[in-house]
Amino acid sequence: MSEYRSVPETDVPDFQRILSYAFSPTEEHEPIDSLEDLSPRATLGDRRAIYEGSEIRCTAVQHWFRLQVRGEFEEAPGLSAVATPPEYRRKGLVGRLLAESLAEYRDRGAGFCALWPFSHPFYRQFGWELCSRYGRVTCQPEALAGIGSVKRGGEGRSHEFRRCSAEDWDALDRVYCATNDRDLAMDRTEDWWRKRVFTGWDDDPYVTGIERDGRVVGYLVYDIEEGEAGDGRRMIVREAGHVDSAAYRAVLEFCRNHDSQVEECELRGPVDTSLQDLACDPSEIDVEVEPGPMIRIVDLSQSLAALSYPSDVEADLVLDITDTVADWNEGRFRLSIGDGSATCEPAGGGVDADAGSDSDSIAGSDSDLTASIATLSGVAVGHLSVEHGETVGDFEVASAEAREALEAAFPPRETFLREFF
Repeated sequence: MSEYRSVPETDVPDFQRILSYAFSPTEEHEPIDSLEDLSPRATLGDRRAIYEGSEIRCTAVQHWFRLQVRGEFEEAPGLSAVATPPEYRRKGLVGRLLAESLAEYRDRGAGFCALWPFSHPFYRQFGWELCSRYGRVTCQPEALAGIGSVKRGGEGRSHEFRRCSAEDWDALDRVYCATNDRDLAMDRTEDWWRKRVFTGWDDDPYVTGIERDGRVVGYLVYDIEEGEAGDGRRMIVREAGHVDSAAYRAVLEFCRNHDSQVEECELRGPVDTSLQDLACDPSEIDVEVEPGPMIRIVDLSQSLAALSYPSDVEADLVLDITDTVADWNEGRFRLSIGDGSATCEPAGGGVDADAGSDSDSIAGSDSDLTASIATLSGVAVGHLSVEHGETVGDFEVASAEAREALEAAFPPRETFLREFF
């Protein structure tokens, strides 16, 4: 009989073998004998698996961290490394693992769960919804000429570049917090900085800080990669931080200074076209927008009750929600909002509904909103507006009064989940 459980250290070699074959089958991988053989990046998180007897049939890694949701940090674990060997696929194992993971998250009081999908439609069927986009800005280094207007040498120099190590994580974290002011930013820990930012899977990235008056005001985390088919080297800036516009210009100046080493620079981050405004020739700056990670409500009652709401919103709404994975979210709920907070309780038709006249009354009334847990998740974190949820999802609002209340309670927010896990 199959069982969902934690993966002991003795099974880590088999666990890693499954991941290697699932995510990089064309590469050669040295088998590992113990945890000491793992990359530091692979030591973060808790391993979970579906077992059949003593054999692993499906894997996952749970990362326990906090994300900013509507201005407040919430427990929002990240799920990664979901994999099933080909011989065991299409047997419902992933669905079982996702359901068991959500139940564990619920027991630990987590509000949301985030993941990076290999396929957005695949995870949408299990209740996850897109929560963030990201941009790729590419250009030749020469296109950045003149942007970093700083004096060089002597007393007039306004900033300096210096290589950073993991020991500088605290100084960089202050810049990170100043830069990442959008919702879904992570409350990073020292472990995350040391093992995820400063460490790569194969080779560690370069990390350069920008100092002004002895204080770090910006930084870049980047790799230099060989281009494909003789296209020349590329500078991939995976992350950049800056406390003000002068520090941002210094980031771009540092990229410009690689003109003798690389053919192209690529900067990844929130969708932003401001670099086209800064460049002498905006047509030399290419901006691509790509879909990013997904998020899901873990427990509807707990998640909506934990959110912060505009203080002037007063609303009493009946929600009809479908959730094919987490049955405690299936059914009818009453969302009552006032004074910046809310309660959300099952009200007939849900597995956790309480018996009573109030619940019976609500169960017999018309709903104000009918939605899947996926679309509601996108609206709850602010990535989708109510109007957009109606346009692209299954967010069905019953009346103009209900729409006005929902729009007031869940205004859209700027979201960007930078972390890859």
